[in-house]
Amino acid sequence: MTVQINEKEEEKIEGLTREAEILIEEEASKKDLKEKRGVIKQTYYDGSKKLKHIVPKGKRI
Repeated sequence: MTVQINEKEEEKIEGLTREAEILIEEEASKKDLKEKRGVIKQTYYDGSKKLKHIVPKGKRI
């Protein structure tokens, strides 16, 4: 009986770790994308000019 419980617990733990790894990867990719967008916006920013006048209408950064 204890062997079955341990196997079930192991399977549950493995499933939870897989889910956690997926969530961590998604968070990291979102953070990287956010940083890239920030760098792009800084390169387009020209002091007195606003970003919306530099980037063509309808285009997203």
